Amino acid sequence: MRASPPIRAALLPLLLLLGLMAEGCTRPTPTLSPPTPAVGSEVLFHDDFSRPSSHWLLFEGDSGSAQVRDGELYLEATGGETALYTPLQGGPWEDVIVSVQLRQVEGTQNNWMGLLCRQADAENYYLFAISADGYYLMLKVRNGVQEALAGPTYTTLIHPGRARNRLTVRCEGGSLQMSVNERFLVNRSDDDLRRGGVALFADGVRGGTTVAFDDFLLARP
Repeated sequence: MRASPPIRAALLPLLLLLGLMAEGCTRPTPTLSPPTPAVGSEVLFHDDFSRPSSHWLLFEGDSGSAQVRDGELYLEATGGETALYTPLQGGPWEDVIVSVQLRQVEGTQNNWMGLLCRQADAENYYLFAISADGYYLMLKVRNGVQEALAGPTYTTLIHPGRARNRLTVRCEGGSLQMSVNERFLVNRSDDDLRRGGVALFADGVRGGTTVAFDDFLLARP
């Protein structure tokens, strides 16, 4: 079985750092956009990353960077003990559908890339991830303690290597659902966290990795 990412050791220090950075930034509310992800849903925000936007926290440092270029948002984790995370400004949100196209650009395939949902603070959030070598994971971090709700599990539904995948997450009430490439992966029930922020993240686990995100969509079920 593939090991879970060292989230407590890797992601939380960066969340704390980015939280301090975000305090000095304006937090515009995402605007409406035409696309509709599912029948009956209300689109809250759509971003094709055609140009840099104040909706995302962009940065560059020793641990890596978050930059918009060539029509995608790139998260480059240089390795070590830190995963990279960039929050969508605005919120908090309660019931949401979040969908994004993502691909590994370079680095280790022993990575994790995906979404955070209902991120209340640096120690409370749900994490939904896939890897370039075909695994998926659903994780809860509650008061700094992590709990794997599903996985890590291998599936052939994930396109491996540097191929593009679409990850879709539905957080509605106590139901947490995860799909890839429009195919259902897993559903779990958990109502510890009911509202919070949304973010993109990348983790090279034990090496550097670069992930590109595109066609991000946030909707209300």
